[in-house]
Amino acid sequence: MSILVPEGKEAMGKRQHREKDEGGVSERREVAAAGATNTIDDLENLDNLECLICREPLRPPIFQCTMRHTICLSCHDKFPDKCFFCSNTTVYNRCLELEDAVESIKLACSNGKHGCTARITYYQKEEHEKDCPHAPCFCPVTGCSFKGPTAMLLEHFSREYKWRSTKFIYNEAFGVRIRGDTPGSCVLVGEDGHIFMINVEMEPAGNVISVCSIQPHITGSKFKCRLSISCSETGYYQAAEFQMRITNLYDGMPKDFMFLVPKGLLRRAITIVPVTITPE
Repeated sequence: MSILVPEGKEAMGKRQHREKDEGGVSERREVAAAGATNTIDDLENLDNLECLICREPLRPPIFQCTMRHTICLSCHDKFPDKCFFCSNTTVYNRCLELEDAVESIKLACSNGKHGCTARITYYQKEEHEKDCPHAPCFCPVTGCSFKGPTAMLLEHFSREYKWRSTKFIYNEAFGVRIRGDTPGSCVLVGEDGHIFMINVEMEPAGNVISVCSIQPHITGSKFKCRLSISCSETGYYQAAEFQMRITNLYDGMPKDFMFLVPKGLLRRAITIVPVTITPE
């Protein structure tokens, strides 16, 4: 299978003036000043549902001193007999009413506009959004502000830039055609729907190639890539195998190039580079 490197009109580069989005995880909110209390009447203000010491979202078990200052389990273990706010010796009791309340609060994922329909318990919202599969990836074309799930990104590439995507089978080599005088990128789709991009840039020594896996989170699925090139006329052979970088393309295409096609091999109009992608 061969892939023709597209010749897009706009070069890919570092994104500028774009609102940063890392999967919808909200910034930490301001909480009540020292000495305030969390009670069942505070539920309309979610800012008050954080531990008054560590500022983490309250989750069962929740403890309350005699003056009704509420803290989490971790902080309770650090201050078991003395209230951090009262500075008085105290006996902490479980605040079951507040525990029931926080368990009942369900919030929508911030990635709802990208297709996530999850309703998450209040204190698990940030944890969910760090791994939400609907978190956005970005278009790497300079000046383009598109962001969305990988499926929508693939449609965006096809609709806006006429970039064709090519399906491939893991662990089976396929050929990528490199034009000696033309930089560009091509989109690959694995048999499980994962999206990859191969980017080619021209340098004085030859053409340099980078390969990346497009995913919303760097903790996603990992892949290895093997590239090779040979010339029967000269006996030249080169191969490289590396773990593929995971990126949401927020900063454009990665610039850490993994493979060099020497200039001497680019005298032909088209050079074919065998590629093999393997899930880890």
